[in-house]
Amino acid sequence: MTAYSDLLGRLITDGASATLELTPDWLQGRSGYGGWQAALALAAMRAVLGEAPPLRSLQSNFIAPVPPGRVTATAELLRRGRSVAQLEARISVDGRTAFIALGIFGAERETAIQLRQTPPSISIIPEDLMDWPYVEGVMPVFMRNFHLRWATGTPPYSGDTSADAQIYVRFRQDPVATETHLVCLADAIPPSALSVLRTPAMLSTINWSLEVLSLPTAEDAADWFCFDTSLTAAHSGYAWENTAIWSRRGELIALSRQCVAVFG
Repeated sequence: MTAYSDLLGRLITDGASATLELTPDWLQGRSGYGGWQAALALAAMRAVLGEAPPLRSLQSNFIAPVPPGRVTATAELLRRGRSVAQLEARISVDGRTAFIALGIFGAERETAIQLRQTPPSISIIPEDLMDWPYVEGVMPVFMRNFHLRWATGTPPYSGDTSADAQIYVRFRQDPVATETHLVCLADAIPPSALSVLRTPAMLSTINWSLEVLSLPTAEDAADWFCFDTSLTAAHSGYAWENTAIWSRRGELIALSRQCVAVFG
């Protein structure tokens, strides 16, 4: 198993591109794990933009499988204003676009609007829960890189009537030390629609939107994160879900939304 920080140590940036080796332990079926692809796209954007301003939104479309091997994301600056910059990044396979992302980066500004959300109330701490066990041949290989522990709700294929859940998540070997780590972690939980199924089924994420409210503090980076996820709608072979990602101390870190095609 290759730790994500070890992978990042091998990242090669060149002008407007970022290249990384997609190892077999970061696969999701026959394609690279979605969070891995999005994080590589972010690295390419940073190669163009530099370290500031911070990431505010990353919208990702998964178009075709990205197989293991050397993968390059190439970024383009679309516009940069006084406080906001927008960039696009693409991953191509055999000359065709397999993944595309739009990143929005924005500097802080003064505002009269201040709204703080209340973190979910969970009576169970992650230390009192068991890891979701990895099952070879049933679960995507990339899942071995994460700890997942269900505080409420049920794991995939439980045949539950509700797909809502609160799941504690963290890397097995890394703290969430950078924006790239956060993007990689944020896609770790399985689509909540799977909890209502009784047997394994194929699925494919079509698009994924991640809104970043704040990066974890050094205190939170190596701790558990709570993914408060809900299934908004599911019909016609598609499912839509929303997830709020909280730090252990109750800070809202990010908001995630995705649409998945469900074949089952």
